[in-house]
Amino acid sequence: MKFSLTTHLALLLLSAILADARITVSAQFQPKEIMLGDEAHYVVAITETSESGKPEIERVTSLPIPQSGGLTLRNGRVSSSQQSTIVNFKASHSITQNLIIEAVAPRVGNFTVPSYAFTYKGNTYTAPAATLRVNERDANAPPPINELIFLKVDAPSELYIGQTTEIELKLYVHEQARYRGYESFERKADGFTITDLPEATDSIERIGNYRYQVLRWPLTITPIQSGLQDLNFEFSVVAEVPDNRNQRDRFGRSSPFGGGIFDNFFSRSERFNLFNEPTQINVLPLPESGKPESFSGAVGDFSIQVSTDAENSRAGEPIMLSLIVTGTGNFDRISGPELPESTDWRNYDPESSVEIDEALPLKGVKRFDYVFIPQRAGKLTLPEVNFSFFDPADEAYVELSAPPIAVQVAPSLRSAFTPQTTQPAANTAPQAQLQINKILSAEEALLTLDYRPEPSTPNGFALLNRPSFYLYNSVALIALIIVAYALNKRRRLATDADYAQQQAAKKELKTAVASANSAQNQNSAEDFYRSAQDAVRLAASVRFGQNLRAAEFATLRSLFEDNGQKTETIQAAHSIFEQADALRFSGQSSNSADLRTARQQLDHILKAL
Repeated sequence: MKFSLTTHLALLLLSAILADARITVSAQFQPKEIMLGDEAHYVVAITETSESGKPEIERVTSLPIPQSGGLTLRNGRVSSSQQSTIVNFKASHSITQNLIIEAVAPRVGNFTVPSYAFTYKGNTYTAPAATLRVNERDANAPPPINELIFLKVDAPSELYIGQTTEIELKLYVHEQARYRGYESFERKADGFTITDLPEATDSIERIGNYRYQVLRWPLTITPIQSGLQDLNFEFSVVAEVPDNRNQRDRFGRSSPFGGGIFDNFFSRSERFNLFNEPTQINVLPLPESGKPESFSGAVGDFSIQVSTDAENSRAGEPIMLSLIVTGTGNFDRISGPELPESTDWRNYDPESSVEIDEALPLKGVKRFDYVFIPQRAGKLTLPEVNFSFFDPADEAYVELSAPPIAVQVAPSLRSAFTPQTTQPAANTAPQAQLQINKILSAEEALLTLDYRPEPSTPNGFALLNRPSFYLYNSVALIALIIVAYALNKRRRLATDADYAQQQAAKKELKTAVASANSAQNQNSAEDFYRSAQDAVRLAASVRFGQNLRAAEFATLRSLFEDNGQKTETIQAAHSIFEQADALRFSGQSSNSADLRTARQQLDHILKAL
């Protein structure tokens, strides 16, 4: 086989690039030493360095991490950062992919994750062993994270399929912490339909020696699958927690100077991904034995009332039969019973309406209105109405019946009238011919005015021919549109919280972009990236109609992907957030060229959104 000179050169260049690229792997706990009850992070960093060009990252989604003596590793996420440096006119590029996993220890002691091998870009690499030391909790230490803020769910252990019930989510915030709000809320419950998250109510509870702020969200769930069904929730919240880092040495020991009067002034804002304790509900199928033919899915406790809007009618004139269902249960799954057809009546499918008690979401009234049209005169009977439901308290079906209703139907009035047509009598009498011509004398002719009227034009057409008519009406129409727009905007700002939030985000977005421009001109990297992050979050808030002012990039990535944003846009946003974190946490610097590139990325993101 013969190769051209171009092919040889391409292969040589590829070999040089591959030989030049260097990949290193590190693994460690951050921090390496904690107190019992606190969380650490197990971080695996894959760094690829090249002097020939920017390396291409290969996303790692999982690692074969061995078990380590009961240490719990959970809630993994991936982040990446890149850096380019030029020394003596020689460029060096590196990109680091960090796999960050929460680590929770069950007891005091040392926990070691042994070294293990994994595959990256077709080659095998080894993650070194890493050790986490867990110490007894100091008496003066603040409560552990899992006691500072945590999530609970109050739910029954058993339900019937279709049985609507209320549950309650409760977020507990320790008195030493301060809740700032939640960024996202996720439900992991495929076996249920669940209502949207409402506004929270606030209360205070005491657990042991501590007071907790408790935020409560009532939800309504309905099982749609039988068997053991998971009911789990996740909150991403922002809270201020005590920061005692300045009071402890690097080994986690208390400062020799002890606490001080300024302890409560030191706190830090953190984002927490909170999960309720794994919850399962045993969903029972509805029994087949004893199920009435009229059963259509109602589960709860109900009563019915049947009535008509008239006791008498005429053939061909409609009469309404109304069924009102009252009680507690799954009103969204109640359908009107099918009524039998008859030669005496022509009937139609019912129209339904429902009213739910806002204070008691399971309690309500549902109404079904059937239209019947009698086909003949006489004493007719509307059919019997049967409605059945399953009562989970008694674990039995209940069938309710309303007896037939007699209606006296009179003959139709249409046959009593015979349409008559009348023709006007022909006027055959001859009419005398009118004399309309008269011969005038010369004097009469001189005295008679020569009146020849000009062709008349309707007043409306004359007005339409005037340019001022269109000018005045155009001005009035524009003024009316402006006033209507202003009034509608004012009304929406006062009544629509989402719209008001979106308008506020638009104003804040302009400020954030202006701040980013100013920071770039002053070559202030930290201010620029902070403003750039704010601008991306605010632009996403405007685009997606959500409050994303404090959202992390993982949340934004999910929204971008779900809404079809291009890969270039997602990568540009990821680059801005990663560089911002690198400036804040690793002390990396950034030059004016980097800021210009980042500004171009920001412009691309804002145009895409």
